[in-house]
This record gives sequence, C-alpha cells and structure tokens, in this order.
Amino acid sequence: MNVLFVHEVDWLKKVVFDIHTLAESLSLLGHQIYAIDYENTWQRDGLSGLGTLKTLEINGVSRAFDGSSVHLRRPGFIKIPGLSRLSAGVTHYFEIKKTTKEKNIDVMVLYGVATNGLQAVRLAKQHKVPVVFRSIDIANQLVPYAHLRYPTRILEKKLYSRVDMILTLTPGLTGYVTKLGAEAKKVKLLPMPVDTKLFYPFPPPTELARRWEIKPDDPVILYMGTLFDFSGLDLMIRQFPRIVREIPRAKLLIVGDGPQRPKLKSIIRETGLLKKVSITGFQPYDTMPQYLNLATVCVNPFLVTGATRDIFPGKIVQYLACAKPVVATPLPGLVAVTPGEEQGMVYAANPEDMTDKLIRLLKESEYRQKLGSSGLDYVRRVHSYESIADQLEARLREAIDAK
Repeated sequence: MNVLFVHEVDWLKKVVFDIHTLAESLSLLGHQIYAIDYENTWQRDGLSGLGTLKTLEINGVSRAFDGSSVHLRRPGFIKIPGLSRLSAGVTHYFEIKKTTKEKNIDVMVLYGVATNGLQAVRLAKQHKVPVVFRSIDIANQLVPYAHLRYPTRILEKKLYSRVDMILTLTPGLTGYVTKLGAEAKKVKLLPMPVDTKLFYPFPPPTELARRWEIKPDDPVILYMGTLFDFSGLDLMIRQFPRIVREIPRAKLLIVGDGPQRPKLKSIIRETGLLKKVSITGFQPYDTMPQYLNLATVCVNPFLVTGATRDIFPGKIVQYLACAKPVVATPLPGLVAVTPGEEQGMVYAANPEDMTDKLIRLLKESEYRQKLGSSGLDYVRRVHSYESIADQLEARLREAIDAK
C-alpha cells in the first residue's frame, strides 16, 4: 500500500509517539509511507525569516524504528502570527492533492483537524481514496486559545461524520467521536503500540545513575513526558516531603520538559527538594528505556480535565514494558484499557492517596515485583507494535476494500 499520514504538528521535533510508531511499523511491513506535517514550533528569525510557500521534502525519516523509512513533505507557510495556520491551510491543500496524485495514494491516515482535516477529506473524496482518522485525544481541548475551542469542536463534528473509518485509542474516545456524529459501525478500537524490543527490563545503567546522582540503594519514582499544566506534578512535588520522611533515600526523577517546568522548579526550591527532585529536560528517544530502568516505580499523576479524561497516555505502555509498577490518576480512558493490578496498575484518587500508595510500593518489594511482572506480561500480549501494525494493516485494507 501507498499510505499518506497527515498531521498538524512537527514530525521531526515532536516527541516520538503514536503517529511515528504506526507509520514506521507499516514501513517495516513493506508499505510506502508518506507524511505531511506542520512546523507548529516555528520561530521567526527577524524580517528575513518570514517563511516560504515552498514544500520541504525529506526522504528516509526514521525516528521510532531502525530500518524504517518515511518520506516527509512539509508545506511552506507564512511565519506571521495569525497567518501561519491560515497560510498552512492553503499550502497543505495543494500538497495533499499533489502527493495523493503523484504517489498513487491508496489510503490516508488523518490526525489533523483544524489545519488540514477538511482539506484531506475533500481531496480524498475527489481521488476516491478512503480516509481513516486516528483519534488519540480530544482535539478542541488541546487548543491553547479558549475562543477557538468551539470552532475546533465544530470541525471535529464535520470530520467524524465524513471520514471512512475512525481508529480510537480508548473506549472513551469511541463514545466521544460517536457522540459528535461518527457512525458507530465505522469506529474501531486500536490500542497504543510499544516497541518491546526497545522498551524492556534491564539493570539500571550506572553512568546515567551517576549523572543524576542516583545511588544503587536510592528508590526512584519516575515521571516521563511533556510537562503540561495538567501533569499533576506540582501537587505531587508538594506531597514529596512526606515520602522522604518515610523513605529518606527516595528521589523523584522527571524526564521531560514543557510549559510547566518553571513552576515545578519554583516548587522544588520552595519545598527544599533540590537534592531530591531532578528535571532532566527532553532526552533522546533511544535513551528512554535507560531512564525507565533507573526507576523503582513510575507515575502518571495527570489531572482529570477535558483534555485528559478519555486519553491513554503513551508513556503507560512504555513504563509497563520495562516491568515498572505504575501509580496513576484514574483517568476514565486509562482505566477502561488497563483496569488494575492485573495490568500492573495502581490508581490513586488524589495526591494524598497517591503518596500513600507510592510509599507502600517503595517499601514492599514483593508487591512491586508482582505488579511489574503482571504489567510486562500484559503489554507483551496486547500492545506489541508488531501486533498493532498487523491490526492497522488489516483495518486500512478493510477501508480500501469498502471504498
């Protein structure tokens, strides 16, 4: 198959996540994969950096799997606030049209909504190509400007009723897209994939431990991911002194970066935890298993919001694939997929409850090992990227045949 992935974030700078894993796993199965993205993290360099309307092409992009290959096409746009997305909407239209025709695209996999969603659907219909929408979050809730969320929701409704198939990440998202107009028979569940050949349990790397001043007997609680305002880490850090009183050697390692980092650093100073809590900033994707294997327990303390309620954070399957027990906020989307201890998960209703459960896990090694083994077995059975790639391939062929 010739498959075109269409998104509206930076393919090269975005942390490796669902779209990279799915696209590259199809590449490893022998399919020709093309992608169109948008440089959403753009910065202008004076008047000379106003952008271009030309398309940048990069062949052989591989971020998730060695040996994979994605041909990336990045349409140009005007680098002026307010005009950037509008101009990208136009250039994306022409690039999707050109790529679909030139590369004889068999099926589109669409992640974008506001920037290029309707363009992709319209062009796909013109070329009689099926569009499969991948639903991994509530798009309108991720819009940073409140006044643009309702218009984005309207765009979602138009898209969900017009695409040929929707592959959702969680049962909650299945309900969401159906409520907004998707035909129930067109909505299928596709779990979050993880590379179990990259993410697996191994002894803690000593050099990395030394770099972050972690000694062999130090219990480590680890969070990995982008530091959004809904991370819940601010509340967790304020509770961390209680963990230290119970377990003096305990440390918290936050692997990631994002808009919440300045606030977190301020709380760390305020609570006197400079020697107990470290924030690494963004780290290379291939080092993530090394960081995870420094951990004793992993956490996901997300606040329950409109943006997080129905999602399944990709970090969860990476934690579990390294045989780490996970303490998490009971996001409905997460609980629906991984209900509890049989999947290596422990849920906590609030920061105080999470602290209690972390203390217990740090103290009880047999309990930790039981949870870690259960989570590892679950991930290998349900979330291996090979299995998910086969399921995706079958769904795409189904969409093509139906068209």
